[in-house]
Amino acid sequence: MMSTDDLAEVESLRLLGSAPVARLVVSVADVIDIYPVTATVFGGDVLFRTAPGSKLAGLAANASVLVEADEFGQQVSWSVVVRGLARRIEDREELEAIEPILRDPFAGGRKDVVVRVTPTSVTGRLVERAPLETDVVLDAPD
Repeated sequence: MMSTDDLAEVESLRLLGSAPVARLVVSVADVIDIYPVTATVFGGDVLFRTAPGSKLAGLAANASVLVEADEFGQQVSWSVVVRGLARRIEDREELEAIEPILRDPFAGGRKDVVVRVTPTSVTGRLVERAPLETDVVLDAPD
């Protein structure tokens, strides 16, 4: 038996910002791509570092994106989806203001481009699994 609860927007964004990896979904024409990113949540927006390439090309063609993160545990799991508009941050003052709070990307290499996703909707769900009578803990053999 499972219990599912909707999360408040503030809690959803907090969880998304704590995830080691989030996923950015970009759609161009009939092609949908998904990219791992390390998200920072600041002022209700989702920020991430990236490098020039197909991700940025996709954002330039269609700024409407989705960012998703989740965590699955044995008893408690959560999932957060942010729909929004993405834009590359090019203003030097804006970059200098957010640079100190940006998380380092999980993937190595140079990531000099910063993208800001301004949410149009934020949804989050918390799932708690009740223990089942059939749950059995097996002892490891000696």
